[in-house]
Amino acid sequence: MSKPMDDFITQYTARIRNMISQHGYAIQAVFGDRVHSPYSYTVGLHHQYGYELVVAGLAPPVAGQIIKTLVDRFAESAGPDPDIPLAEVVGGGYRMSMRRVHSLEPFAMLRAVYGPQARATYWQALWPDRFGNLPTDPACTLTPGTQSLL
Repeated sequence: MSKPMDDFITQYTARIRNMISQHGYAIQAVFGDRVHSPYSYTVGLHHQYGYELVVAGLAPPVAGQIIKTLVDRFAESAGPDPDIPLAEVVGGGYRMSMRRVHSLEPFAMLRAVYGPQARATYWQALWPDRFGNLPTDPACTLTPGTQSLL
């Protein structure tokens, strides 16, 4: 007899696979805790573009909109580049930056959909503090844990 949680995970993974087949990718949200900020990431995008995207520290609807904007932006380019700041992704004239993620551990849905040996390159979109400083800058005023660096 299967357990209700196992059934839920099987059904949810099937829904994610369906979204990927319909749209080319799905966006998975992960809620934060006392130590880590929430984050949202793509699953399936690597089949078309060779990489996946993640945004941390923002509510899922906001992070999802940023991800959709980045997917559209990068579709017409060579993809994420850590040396090129991104303008006009978030309001207020702030610039974002891309940072390569080195661990696949935070991306459980990637493994659920593609198996435990799944591999993909993730790029994290970094958003600035109110002064325009990114979390990789020592002058950044965001409190620790506001935007986890994955």
